[in-house]
Amino acid sequence: MINNTWNKFQNIFPIMIENNEKYNIILKNIQLSPNNILLYCSKGFPIDLFIECILMKFFNKKAFYRSQHIWNKSIHYYENQDFIEIDLMNPENSKYIEKISEFLLHIVNTRHINNSKHYVVLKHIDLLSRHFYEFRILLERFLDNIIFLSCTHKLAKIESPIKSRYSSFRIPLFTHKEINDIFVNYLDMSLNDNYAITESRDIIKAIFISEIECQPNSEELLTDNFIIFNYPPIVDFIKNFNKKNVDEIRNLSYKCCQYNISVLSITLDFVKLIDYNDEYLSIKYGKIAKKNYATYKTILKQEVIRIGSEIDYLLSQTNKCKEPIYIESLLCKFLL
Repeated sequence: MINNTWNKFQNIFPIMIENNEKYNIILKNIQLSPNNILLYCSKGFPIDLFIECILMKFFNKKAFYRSQHIWNKSIHYYENQDFIEIDLMNPENSKYIEKISEFLLHIVNTRHINNSKHYVVLKHIDLLSRHFYEFRILLERFLDNIIFLSCTHKLAKIESPIKSRYSSFRIPLFTHKEINDIFVNYLDMSLNDNYAITESRDIIKAIFISEIECQPNSEELLTDNFIIFNYPPIVDFIKNFNKKNVDEIRNLSYKCCQYNISVLSITLDFVKLIDYNDEYLSIKYGKIAKKNYATYKTILKQEVIRIGSEIDYLLSQTNKCKEPIYIESLLCKFLL
């Protein structure tokens, strides 16, 4: 059922983009650029589908057939007669990330059969952060032989010398109103009532939740916590939190990493916790007179956002393998 709905969304996505003035302008500007293209957006926007729209316009085709290949028993990629697609988020590629530059060099050293340049789709380019120097040399040396279409959710992790060799385009999330219109006018569905109240701009999660509603026993899964929070167990964690047991924070940080919950997602959850109930407010300030709740909530939200943005920036400047340490630091600052 989920696949059917996602396939429907995937099929009508090019039409949606064409009918949306904001995204259509971005798409046209990308077509006019002769340079490498860098797309950056927040999680919750179907960037893969938008890339597909760019490729369809660029090569004037309605669909693409891709064949999967493995280079040198290490790099997994897709290829057709028009372009090569590499997803650095692929776990197999993550293990051999240091070989990406060597693979790209292998590509550019051979002439493309049909086109004057090789066209390479490079997804999650931020994962190349430890190898940007080699990649920058490749961009400079083979400027006339290859063009890149890259994307990322973490623009801060990309060095300025790399960004300067791209034309960058920010792809905004759908607004809540746009998501509601998509559900009603394109998908013939309605948003989950509780999810609609949150006014979230994550259309991927919206589709997921709406499809679960159609399944048996959906009420057991679609709790308020599941709908509102990025990491629902955090509500029970706050409810049972004991400041004397710091190991609880460390265990939570490892679980967040295990489920790929980012610093940004955790920060947003803590902002939501402030209004969700008074338990987090009590952990931070103890007993507060009800007449002062609004003031303390505003102060705490500002503090949470400040701490979250600082930790997120520091993490963006280092290796992802250190993420558990930074998440633990984040949680300590939030709770202690």
